[in-house]
Amino acid sequence: MKTYTREFPIRIHDVDAAGIVFFATYLVLWHDVYEAFLADIGHSIPDAIAKGEYIIPIKRCEAEYHRPMRHGEIITAQLRLTELRGSSFVVVTDFIGADLVNRATITTRHVCVGSRPMKPVPVPEDLRTALEPYLGQ
Repeated sequence: MKTYTREFPIRIHDVDAAGIVFFATYLVLWHDVYEAFLADIGHSIPDAIAKGEYIIPIKRCEAEYHRPMRHGEIITAQLRLTELRGSSFVVVTDFIGADLVNRATITTRHVCVGSRPMKPVPVPEDLRTALEPYLGQ
């Protein structure tokens, strides 16, 4: 199993008055990582939207906060898949600090749906092939 990694700094606009990342901002940071992942495996979100064949909305999202992330920290996101089914997949992303301590875990379930009529469709074969190396526990 491969793990997709992406490093990013915590910037001043990511934190609240207490100097830590506001809980909802974790999802914004996560989505930046997820969007980069899709682009890096050849399935960018803008391209998928432009083609108009399918979209992959999030059906479920869960965040578990372990430790605060603070302004100036460099965080490494580690993304993997724990499930790949007919029309859905589950992404788990850990945010790891420079001290190797996990700051948070974001888990999302995505469902592939046709652009019209917005009903589940199988994950396209080329996307499935691109996702499979990241599938594991």
